[in-house]
Amino acid sequence: MQRFATVLLSFAFLLVMLPAQAQQSTNDKIRQLIEMDGARAVADGVIDRQRPLVRKSFLAGHSGASNEMADAYVDAFAAELTARRDEFLDLIVAVYAKTFTAAEIDGLLAFHASPLGQKARNAAPAIMLGGREAGVIWGKKNGAAVAAAAMAKLKAKGYTVK
Repeated sequence: MQRFATVLLSFAFLLVMLPAQAQQSTNDKIRQLIEMDGARAVADGVIDRQRPLVRKSFLAGHSGASNEMADAYVDAFAAELTARRDEFLDLIVAVYAKTFTAAEIDGLLAFHASPLGQKARNAAPAIMLGGREAGVIWGKKNGAAVAAAAMAKLKAKGYTVK
């Protein structure tokens, strides 16, 4: 009887551990996928782009602070963000896990490893830049007309706009 209980307990433990191992495997695959997409480099780029804003905010909140102190703060702030980057990436892994099944993650990995997937990944920065440039052109062409139409709609609803 004791042997049966031991076998049963071992089986129950195995049943509990298998989903955890499968989930870990899926999470590892998701992390691989987001690394293929350059998530770490993107996060580092965001941190670098925040430097001027962090500096400006620090100087605004600390009158009399020297430029040297502001630079030291920005460096420390960026280093702290970089040290916590993996915590953020873990949140992204959770979003992928809620959005895609394990089979879909496998499919995405296969796509990214394929020649077409590699081409898409390599072309992504140029596509993003082209999209940004197209947005600027579109905004210059249509921005004033969109603002005027929105103001006309406000006035039609009876709002007084000065």
